[in-house]
Amino acid sequence: MNRERAGLAVFLLLTFGVTWAIEIGLVRRHAVGSAAYIALLTGVMFIPAVCAVVVRLFVERQGFGDAGLRWGRGRHYVAAWLLPVGFGVAAMGLAVWLRQAEFDPWMTKFMVQMKTSAPEVELPSFGLTRVIVIVVNLLAVTVNTIPCFGEEFGWRGYLLMRLMPMGAGRAMVVTGAIWGVWHAPIILQGHNYPDHPVLGVPLMIGFCVLLGVVFGWLRLASGSVFAAAVAHASVNGPANTPLLFLRGRNDITTGITGLLGQAVMLGFVLLIWRLGGMRVGQRVERGVDDVAERVPESGD
Repeated sequence: MNRERAGLAVFLLLTFGVTWAIEIGLVRRHAVGSAAYIALLTGVMFIPAVCAVVVRLFVERQGFGDAGLRWGRGRHYVAAWLLPVGFGVAAMGLAVWLRQAEFDPWMTKFMVQMKTSAPEVELPSFGLTRVIVIVVNLLAVTVNTIPCFGEEFGWRGYLLMRLMPMGAGRAMVVTGAIWGVWHAPIILQGHNYPDHPVLGVPLMIGFCVLLGVVFGWLRLASGSVFAAAVAHASVNGPANTPLLFLRGRNDITTGITGLLGQAVMLGFVLLIWRLGGMRVGQRVERGVDDVAERVPESGD
């Protein structure tokens, strides 16, 4: 247990220290959305995984038995892929209904950007373009899962498991809060909330707390950290596709990261809690023998 506590401390120090040094020292030198910016952030996503490996091998010295490195229960992968998309669509519907944005079936902003960036390219018909965009974004999960695994192996493959003695629900929430704080430097640089970078920090923490519950639930329910990685990839990809069909939106309210998206996710989290998903109904693998242990109740 002392080794696990030491490992937890070293993991947090390494993960935050290395990440923040890169983001404050290098990422801020590049424009948000530029190729260099995206490349650096993609690299940063692997830092939690590398730190988790270092801690497991050289501090705790007890291997990867509880890291979730197995396929797990396959049916959860469909939920991991499509659930964030559902969040995005629901958030879009709320934004239009509450007049926080206008529905734009023609994807006007996106089409203008496409024409501006490549004026010599002849685009297919609008209907076909719309289908291609939706399909490509849905399938992008396959590629996005690789860097997302870098984060999930650290957060849900290591940190969540070390916090499980406090109860599954609390462990998911605390893991999500820590994960949200970890994003602070790039949020202050305009990532996700370009018009409200300071207010974006607490909003991002709230967003990560809710996602931390969803990802943690998928990780425990499936028995695999890969399910959480797929869900993370879906959030970073197809869950944002509905934004292409909105205009006049506000980054504080609309989208999956905004208040309306978080309201949708909160509803789902409450549903998980009501159905008992935050309690001991999950099986957690421990050690090479995969001995099932009961997770302490979260006190809900």
